[in-house]
Amino acid sequence: MVSGVVDIRNSSGSLCLPMIPLSPLPARPSVSVLITSYNYGRFLAQAINSVLSQSWPEVEVVVSDDGSSDNSCEVADGFIRRGQPVKLLRGSHQGMAGCLNAAFQASHGEIICFLDADDYFLPGKIESLVKAFRADPGAGFAIHRARMIDPQGRPRGLYPLMRALPSGNRAAATLENAGVLMGLPPTSNLVLRREIAERIFPLPADFTGYAEQVIHRLAPLMTSICAIDQPLSVWRLHGSNDGNSARVAPERLERELNFMLRLWSQQQNYLSTLGSEFSKQLPPLDVSALHLRMRYMLLRLRREPAGDCHAALCRQSAQEDSISAFFWRHSLHLPLPVFRRCIDLLQTQGAAKEWFGRLLRCFR
Repeated sequence: MVSGVVDIRNSSGSLCLPMIPLSPLPARPSVSVLITSYNYGRFLAQAINSVLSQSWPEVEVVVSDDGSSDNSCEVADGFIRRGQPVKLLRGSHQGMAGCLNAAFQASHGEIICFLDADDYFLPGKIESLVKAFRADPGAGFAIHRARMIDPQGRPRGLYPLMRALPSGNRAAATLENAGVLMGLPPTSNLVLRREIAERIFPLPADFTGYAEQVIHRLAPLMTSICAIDQPLSVWRLHGSNDGNSARVAPERLERELNFMLRLWSQQQNYLSTLGSEFSKQLPPLDVSALHLRMRYMLLRLRREPAGDCHAALCRQSAQEDSISAFFWRHSLHLPLPVFRRCIDLLQTQGAAKEWFGRLLRCFR
């Protein structure tokens, strides 16, 4: 078993947050790819084929259908009839968490990959992941960059566009920011060792959307992160949900703020299982830079007083030296139309941000 601890320092001394022990990987670890689909029949064949065409031989595909009314199940059935290693789980419409729970329960792999049905893997992804886990035997959570495309398949740059991926033991950093570790990629770019997945699943069934954020919040508290700084999947930005929108809407901000509180509670519950001294190390959510920014954006977009929230945001980022921090410090003085355009650039994955991200990488 490979395990470890992380120092969490406070005014009273030092605590050690235990990491989940990991067994050595076998010579040819099995890999399960969990695909969730709801009315994505037009994309599903490409997603499944991208897995079956991987160079790694020990792969199973588990398609969990969320009560689709299109041809999604027929597409998956076609692979099964041809003898491909594909399972189809037909469910009622219950949302993302329920779909993922069913898929994980039906899986057997020692490595668990996640794939939205509208995305697909790039060649060599699974082999790269196995090599990365072998090189870092203490890591139970792997992430990588994504190649983004628009609805017409045109390239939209790499995700993240403007930041590095977090790597290594990030438990202390996660706790310091009230449970939020910045820079983690979306669903199709997340991979777990089974020992970690078993601690996270089942996901709360009422997390009908953005259920992958439960992994974002819990996995860094349980294990080290192995980050692969190259795109291994394609993320399709087709605008079918507000996570892919090019605009920041107040309704989306309010929904995500409520969701953040529920995720924070999940972290509290996990830390409580380790002991009350650990749960006390999780600060209130309102000290998180992300939470402060979202509250501040919501207040400004609603034309409500935002001075106090902005002052707290400035205090929180006082030591941060970046273009983003400079913007937030001075943004209160921007006219609302200019502020709207700036936050759309910073908070979404549009073409303007792609161009700006490329420019920054050239300077680096």
